Amino acid sequence: MNKKGMVHGIIFVLVIVVGFGFALGWPQYAKHKEISHAKEALAMAQRLAQAQKDYAAQHDGQYAQDWTDFGVPLTCPQVTKEGVNTLECEFYDFYVQDGLVYARHNNIAKWMTVDIASSKADCSHETKSIAGAKICEKLGL
Repeated sequence: MNKKGMVHGIIFVLVIVVGFGFALGWPQYAKHKEISHAKEALAMAQRLAQAQKDYAAQHDGQYAQDWTDFGVPLTCPQVTKEGVNTLECEFYDFYVQDGLVYARHNNIAKWMTVDIASSKADCSHETKSIAGAKICEKLGL
């Protein structure tokens, strides 16, 4: 084999090795990112629940209907969906219903709730959602 053939062979092998490394590493990276987004969403839901609790203490037990009423810095736009004020973020939507702050994932059948009164967090998913079950498991909820 001449020198050109040898160089092409080495480059081909390197491309194959890098391709396999990428193919094996990408799912783990995606899983890590999804868990990171879930942790951020849970922290945001807990901050929103605490802000709702503080607001209710000052307003005869009434929760704020508008997210801008209680001075928590909002990084997502507020929209009204089916009559409910919702923070529409990139990966999760946040809303208040029945004394709970919900953080619902936009793509996976998974959601987290934080009880406003007790600050207790919970993670739920549809029964067939393997990704939802794994994320809830990693959050320890």
